[in-house]
Amino acid sequence: MNQQFRMMKQMIDMQKATCDGMISSMITMWEQTGAVVEMAAWFPEEGRKAFRQWVDLNKKACENLKSAIDSGYSSLEKFFGTGGQQE
Repeated sequence: MNQQFRMMKQMIDMQKATCDGMISSMITMWEQTGAVVEMAAWFPEEGRKAFRQWVDLNKKACENLKSAIDSGYSSLEKFFGTGGQQE
C-alpha cells in the first residue's frame, strides 16, 4: 500500500506543478496584455482605465484560483502524507 501512496503523491505533485505553471502563465499573460494597452497611443485614456480595471480583476481571479487550488492540494498532501505512514 505504501508504494501506491508514493505513486499517487508523485501524480499529485506533477498535477500541482502543471496547475502552478498554468496559473503563472495566465498571470503573466494579463500583465503583458496590460503593458501592451498602456503603450498603445491610439487607445483613449478612458478605455485604458477600464481595461486596466479588467486586467486587474482577471489577475486577482487567477490569484484566487491559485489559492483555492493550493488549498486543495495541501489537503491531498496531508491525506497522502499520513496515509503512507499508517502501515
